[in-house]
Amino acid sequence: MTSGDPSIKNQITSAKEKVKSLQAEANIVQQKKLDGFTGIDDLAQSQSQSEQRNLSPLNSTPKLRRTLKGHFGKIYAMQWSCKEHELVSASQDGKLIIWNAYTNEKINAIALRSSWVMTCCMEQIQGEMVACGGLDNICTVYRTNSVTDTVNQAHRELVGHEGYISCCRFINSEKIITSSGDSTCALWDIEVGSRICDFTAHEGDVM
Repeated sequence: MTSGDPSIKNQITSAKEKVKSLQAEANIVQQKKLDGFTGIDDLAQSQSQSEQRNLSPLNSTPKLRRTLKGHFGKIYAMQWSCKEHELVSASQDGKLIIWNAYTNEKINAIALRSSWVMTCCMEQIQGEMVACGGLDNICTVYRTNSVTDTVNQAHRELVGHEGYISCCRFINSEKIITSSGDSTCALWDIEVGSRICDFTAHEGDVM
């Protein structure tokens, strides 16, 4: 092939056009830098106005908003409620505390039968139930708005796992799922207090 080959000429022309295009882009970037723009600003321009307002520098660090003081032991678990200002925490001090995260106030402090708690959760539709479990092998459910029960009185104790309760999560106000050190997970009917089904495929502790 020679330099007079049409395909070579086309490639040279295409390469020159590419170089011109890249040079133009480089000039734009350079001008934006001179005008005080950054790569973050360029990225933000491609987002919606609301996303631009929420865009933070990539090297920013999380800002401390609240410090909730009240537990006297190690805190092993927590979860936010569907009510945006509430959360629950579980501690080795034997307490399950429901907090108002806006005011730092305790809404409820539930004394647990076993202080060896490992997990806790809040029901995410109405936010009126909490549950916890741990080394007692029991998932205990409490109603936070009960008329007949005090908050410290368990609404249901879900008994059946042969190992510690590592995690629990409400599916809705009627069902909850648990995982355990006995290598199983279980779906429970809260009102009946019995298992709906078991998940048994794991060969080790389910965390």
